[in-house]
Amino acid sequence: MKRKFPLYGAVLAGMLYLAPTTASAEDISKHWAYHEMNYLITNDLMKGDEFGNYRPNDAVTRAEFAAFLVRTLNLPASSSQATFSDVKKDDWYYGVIEQASYHGLIKGDEQGKFNPNAHINRQEMAAMLKRALNYQNINTSSSPINFSDNARIAKWAYADVQAVVTSGLLVGKPNNQFAPLAQTTRAEAATVLYRLIHLEAPETGGKQYTTTNYSYDYSSVVKKQAANNPKVDGAGIFTASDALVSYYVHPKSVMQDSPSFYQFLKLSTVVNNLSAKELNEKVLANKGSLAGMADAFIQAGVDNNVNAIYLLSHALHETANGASALIKGIEVGLDSSGKPVMVTPENRGSLTDIKKTYNTYGIGAIDADANKYGAERAYTNGWFTVQDAIIGGAQFVKDQYISKGQDTLYKMRWNPENPTIHQYATHVMWAVIQAKKIYDIYELIGAHTTTNLVFDIPAYQGQSSAPSLPNVSKQYALDSYIAGATGKATTNLNMRTYPNTADATSIMTNLPKDTSFKVLGENGGWFKINVDGQEGWVFDDYVQLENGLQIVNMNIMLNVRSEPSTTAAILGTVKPNGFIIGAVDDNGEFVKNGAWYQVIYNGKTGWVHGDYIVKL
Repeated sequence: MKRKFPLYGAVLAGMLYLAPTTASAEDISKHWAYHEMNYLITNDLMKGDEFGNYRPNDAVTRAEFAAFLVRTLNLPASSSQATFSDVKKDDWYYGVIEQASYHGLIKGDEQGKFNPNAHINRQEMAAMLKRALNYQNINTSSSPINFSDNARIAKWAYADVQAVVTSGLLVGKPNNQFAPLAQTTRAEAATVLYRLIHLEAPETGGKQYTTTNYSYDYSSVVKKQAANNPKVDGAGIFTASDALVSYYVHPKSVMQDSPSFYQFLKLSTVVNNLSAKELNEKVLANKGSLAGMADAFIQAGVDNNVNAIYLLSHALHETANGASALIKGIEVGLDSSGKPVMVTPENRGSLTDIKKTYNTYGIGAIDADANKYGAERAYTNGWFTVQDAIIGGAQFVKDQYISKGQDTLYKMRWNPENPTIHQYATHVMWAVIQAKKIYDIYELIGAHTTTNLVFDIPAYQGQSSAPSLPNVSKQYALDSYIAGATGKATTNLNMRTYPNTADATSIMTNLPKDTSFKVLGENGGWFKINVDGQEGWVFDDYVQLENGLQIVNMNIMLNVRSEPSTTAAILGTVKPNGFIIGAVDDNGEFVKNGAWYQVIYNGKTGWVHGDYIVKL
């Protein structure tokens, strides 16, 4: 069954007292809005003044209409304070303004004022009604409107007017006018409230599945994504293989309604009636700097029309459950040019305006140095408290991703609309890991039974059946630019099935010191090698490459050029800390041309500049 809006409390108690008139209680008996007003009166939602008058034709203020919505929707009490400069604690409407603001039903003007005693006009009422629909998770269509005064509707209110007119909450005036600036009477407000109460809303706890078709061919998407430096691990060290990318890109690799399936959950919807106390106790307890911050996450969700459970999941993932340096706080100051720079013992004395910064969602925390770049980004954005980072970071995610159509974890990670462009993360499992956290939080607090869940599943052209997850030894890409080089173990060295020192089961054999082998390729500072026909991985710290050159640690890829010149054609690139084979002459000396080293790159001759290499 579909539910209707609940009837709660005396909606107009404390707000309908106005100066008495000479009218009697019969002042609505022959009024056009008698049925609607009588319904509200009968259900104790509307009360008269001290003389029993209901005054249907009196104008309604912005504060009064805000109170209509707050009490009709039975909004939970908020722990924040109303921030409008013209709303004071001793005003009768302070509490309802506080609640309406906290839950996103009202906004102020550019001067930070709410203008509570100004009479509300029809386009302002439309905006509040649309936010009330959003709060109830009621998705409205927006059919074209053709009022003769369309041009008089403010641009900021036009979409809201479309939505509430389409839903039937507001209708036009005589002569096909909307009359956006006309004042709203108590009778009109009661009529709109009556319609809102009786508006059918979606079932709670239901699930809706939609499929969006994309023009890209699946195989071409995998190829593009595999060439975009995807990572096996969250630390951003190891490049993922094509097979692993194919598995995580494919929309059918996960079962419907499984925890991983929540990567397709639309995040552009507020989750209502979340309890900060419950979230703090069940989700954020013992979560380091995030403990006790549920109010901030709920506020961030309301302010930005974003799923607060997703924000919680994202924060827990990026901060290692509240334990990362970025959420504990990193000091940043300004250098002589005014640029934010992370504080170190060496540069502290040269920096000014040093402040501790916080970054909740890993924004700007690129793999090269997550703490440095994430902290400096936080300084630029003014995130100097954990709450700043939660709310400000949520606005960034909303503005840069969700509002631009990347409104699921899958879209944020893989962007099927434009693959490899504007993607949030490099880890291939980023969306799946967070999806599981979101699923767990929904289950933990029971929100899956009270919230309408909408899933948007992508589909590519030529999409094959879902691939299997490759075994761990097949999950690592092989960068073959140094294939053919000869290496030697500098100590007794374990050869492993995949590059991981933490997994003892990965050890295949032990190579004695001075064992020689052929190098097949590299990934994340490990070499894949061939020893007497057996292939495996060894850590490069314990390998001496014959004719090896190592690229210095820097923030960009190093170009390999066809000639010893910065204007020569680029043959390819080498990653920071990567390796390349240097060409040698008959005397075993590296071949150079000025500051340039001749190298062997993918079997071809090329050149790299000596400023960026270290001889091994």
